[in-house]
Amino acid sequence: MYRFGEFQFDPSGLGLMRNEEAVAIEPQAMRLLEHLILHRDRIVPKDELVEEIWEGRAITDAALNTRIRSVRRALGDDGAQQSFIKTYPKRGFRFVADLEPEREPPVASGPQSQSKLGLVVVVSVLIAALVIWFLWQPATSIQEEKPSIAVLRFDNLGDERTDGYFADGLTEELTTHLARYRELFVISSATVFSYAAEDSAPVEIARDLGVGYGLRGSVRRDEGRIRVTSELINIPTGKTIWSEQFEREITGIFELQDEITQSIAGRLVPEILQSDVERVSGNPTEDMGAWDLFLRARDKQADLSKASQIEAVKLARQATRIDPQFAAAYSLVARAQGALFFFGWADDPEATLAAATEAAKRAIELDERDPQAHAALGYIYRFTGHADLAVDSLELAADLNPNDARIRLELAHTLDWFRLQERALPQIDMAIRLSPRDPLLQNMYFYKGHILFHLDRFDESLEAARKLQTVAKGKTWLVFHQLLRAANLAQLDRMGEAQEAVDAALALNPNLSISAMRRQFEGSKNHPENRRAWLASLEMAGMPL
Repeated sequence: MYRFGEFQFDPSGLGLMRNEEAVAIEPQAMRLLEHLILHRDRIVPKDELVEEIWEGRAITDAALNTRIRSVRRALGDDGAQQSFIKTYPKRGFRFVADLEPEREPPVASGPQSQSKLGLVVVVSVLIAALVIWFLWQPATSIQEEKPSIAVLRFDNLGDERTDGYFADGLTEELTTHLARYRELFVISSATVFSYAAEDSAPVEIARDLGVGYGLRGSVRRDEGRIRVTSELINIPTGKTIWSEQFEREITGIFELQDEITQSIAGRLVPEILQSDVERVSGNPTEDMGAWDLFLRARDKQADLSKASQIEAVKLARQATRIDPQFAAAYSLVARAQGALFFFGWADDPEATLAAATEAAKRAIELDERDPQAHAALGYIYRFTGHADLAVDSLELAADLNPNDARIRLELAHTLDWFRLQERALPQIDMAIRLSPRDPLLQNMYFYKGHILFHLDRFDESLEAARKLQTVAKGKTWLVFHQLLRAANLAQLDRMGEAQEAVDAALALNPNLSISAMRRQFEGSKNHPENRRAWLASLEMAGMPL
């Protein structure tokens, strides 16, 4: 039995106790704590902990650091205080709390007392085991697999006395913005700032923290302008996967700080997730964990084809079987099934829509603060014709995470769907501004063009169609590009060009016709005036009936 502060630790019996009450701690974290206590006279290297806890299996630094955080959390400690376990950058970890001299346990007064004591012990152990199972088992599997990131302290290249607060504020604000994404594990700014007194390079700090990605940058103020550079680094490889520079006039300093942090956060997350998709793209699915299956499913769902949507549902369902508490996987099931319903690819449309609704609601049950779960439900309500419910769900999602370009995209599409184009346009513009290199940029430009078409801004809609062509991936979006051109050119009375666009669309998809599109729209509950104006323009352009 080890005693330190308010804690008692019996690794072979009662486990971790605080003032004689059981504390939930995972088995691996318990073994890690025991090893650090046994070797408290020295710094224990990371390799030794991996050999001891994981028996030498290849694991990421993030997995080890997750266990360190679990121990600290159980002890009421954190990376900033380090009252019990101290991190030594590039070297390892050490248990630094003082142990009390070992004492004999009190002797019970008689057989009845011993029986009661034994019953209390058994019940305490069972309760602790149940707490560990229900609270920790599902969460850590996903938590360890998620991409992890640390926003490293931005360098201040200006006057330390006047500009230091801006650089540190930028670091804190970026950490806060990124933490809104359930798809990421984000190291707290307090932990990052705890390295301030150490002479370590930013990338070395990130490696020590065990994260997969590090964001670093610099701030310079000069003659009424401020320049912020930022760079996203893949820590295991050391490669830069994204960088950008922002330069603004100094007006309201805090408004400027918020604008820059929102822009960086919006651009960053798609880059991280796309990098992780590329990492798992060649792996056999039977070797994947829940997170990697989710990433593969997310990538498939972005491809607008029947086969890809079916595969996305299959992969996301596999992820939920591995981790039934994985809210994001249920959201993805809902989106893919919604696409199967809308495009007429479902064998049983009503059953598919019902299953999509059930999956979206299940995601919210699991995590009512997950913006993607509310966005998925709003997406499904669009197909049922419940305009208020659809818009309310998506606006709530946008409130929960204002930096998510895809949520803005879905909100814009939904507002457009119910003929609220004036409200839709600023949302789609924000989506493009937040994530100008997003894999769904093709969707953004199509819906921007569609919104502008219904606002009778035909030249601007044609410009959106031109941009769509430059980013379109796959035949479906090239067809949409030509349809968007045809509808606008017809309205501008450029009939020869409109017919050419229709011919180009038919060359890509010979099954296109006004009647086929009308059948698709009739079951989708979108605004009838949207359908009428769109189909009338395509008919004018020469689309077969």
